[in-house]
Amino acid sequence: MAKQRVLIYSQTFAPDHSGISIYASDYAFYCAENGYDVDVITGFPFYPQWQKRKEDEGKLFATEVIDNVTVHRGYLYVPHNPSAFQRIMHEVSLTFFAMINSFRVKRPDVIVVFTTPVLLGVLAAFMNLFWRRKLVINVQDFQVEAAYSLGMLKGSAMLKIINALELWSYKKADYVSSISGSMLDLLRDRKKLPENKILFWPNWTHNDEKTFVKPEAGLFRKKFNFSPSTKLIGYAGNVGKKQGLDILLDTAVEFAHVPDVQFLIIGEGADLERLKAYAAEKSIRNVLFMPFLNSSEYLEFLADVDAVFISQVKVPFDIYFPSKLLGIMAMRQLLIVNADAKSELYKTTKKNDIALVSDYGDMATLKKYIEMVITNDPVIEDYKSEAEKFVVQFGREVVLSNIARVLSDESVPAIQEAEVVNQ
Repeated sequence: MAKQRVLIYSQTFAPDHSGISIYASDYAFYCAENGYDVDVITGFPFYPQWQKRKEDEGKLFATEVIDNVTVHRGYLYVPHNPSAFQRIMHEVSLTFFAMINSFRVKRPDVIVVFTTPVLLGVLAAFMNLFWRRKLVINVQDFQVEAAYSLGMLKGSAMLKIINALELWSYKKADYVSSISGSMLDLLRDRKKLPENKILFWPNWTHNDEKTFVKPEAGLFRKKFNFSPSTKLIGYAGNVGKKQGLDILLDTAVEFAHVPDVQFLIIGEGADLERLKAYAAEKSIRNVLFMPFLNSSEYLEFLADVDAVFISQVKVPFDIYFPSKLLGIMAMRQLLIVNADAKSELYKTTKKNDIALVSDYGDMATLKKYIEMVITNDPVIEDYKSEAEKFVVQFGREVVLSNIARVLSDESVPAIQEAEVVNQ
C-alpha cells in the first residue's frame, strides 16, 4: 500500500524558529516520523529577523530535505522594516512562487495550510479544485481582524477583498482549525462556519519526554555574565506595540533601588527603538535589551530565569492565547501576566491559576508580584505546579495523534476540548 502524502503550506519553516514556523515544521517532522511522505511549500528563511540569509539572496527556487521532509522553497520579497504595502508585496511574492512550486509536487492525500497569510489558504483551496483531496486550513492568526485591531487598511477595498478571499477559502476547506476557544468562537460567529467544519487544533509543547533534554541550569547566566544570586525577570519574543512593554520598564523603575534584580527584554520588533529611547529618557539601568536568542539559548534562558513576563495591551478581537506560554509552563517556569481583563490570555491564566495575573497597567499588583519573586514566596511553587499540570493536555503526541486520527477519518473532531483553553 502506498504511503499517504501530506502537503504543507507555510510562510515560514525550519530553520526559522519563531511563531508559525515552530508548528508547521514540527507537524511536518511528526508526519515523516509516522511514515508519511511529506512535502512542504514555503519561502526562504527570514523570520524573526526579517532578513534572508546571504546564501539565499537572489535565489528563485531551492529544494532540500530536512529530517525526511522535502522542502520546496520559492522566492519572497523581504523588507527589513515592512510597511503595510511592503507586507502585501511580501505575501504576494510568497504566494506566486508557492503556486509555481505547487505544480512541482505529487498529488497529495492531505493538504494542511498554516495561516497567516490568507493568500496561502486561497492558493491551497484553488489547487484543491484540481487535486480534490482533504484540505485543512489551520488558522494561527486572523489577518483581517489583526489588521482592523492595528488600524491597518481599515475600511479599505483591499481589506474587503482579503476578507472575501478568506471566506471563500474556508468554504472550500474540509476543516478550518484554530488554537483557542475564542478563536473557534470567531469562526462560528463572525465567519459563520458550520460546526462540522470547525476543528480544535491547539498548538503543542515540544518537550517530548522521550527526546527532550532539559538544559543544564546556569548556562544562560554564565554565557551572559549574570550572577547566580541575581533575580532575573525577563520577556522574550516579538517587541511590538501590542506587547505593551512600557509597563515592564515602568515596573523596573520601581525596583531601581533593589540590588541583584535584573529585568530583560529579549527580541526585536517595531517598538524596540522607542522602548530603548524611553528607557534612556528615564535613565532605567536595571533593564537589559538583548537580541533574539537561538532555540537552544532560549531554553537555557527558561531554565535560568526566575520569572517570565508577558504583557498585552487592550485591542479589539483579543482572542489569542500566546502559544509560547505552553513551552514556558512545560519548563515549570513562573509566569507573570499583565493583560486586559477581557483578553483570552488573562481569562485562561487567571481561571486555571497558572500564572500571577493582573489587569494591564495595574502597577500595584504587578509590583507585589515582583516582590514575591524577590523574596521567594512559597506560593510561587503552587503556580508552577498548576501550570505543569495544565500543559500536559498540550503534549506533542497527545495533540498530533488526535489530529492524525481526525484526518484519517478514525474519529470525530473533539470540539469540546476547546473549552479547556477558553475557560
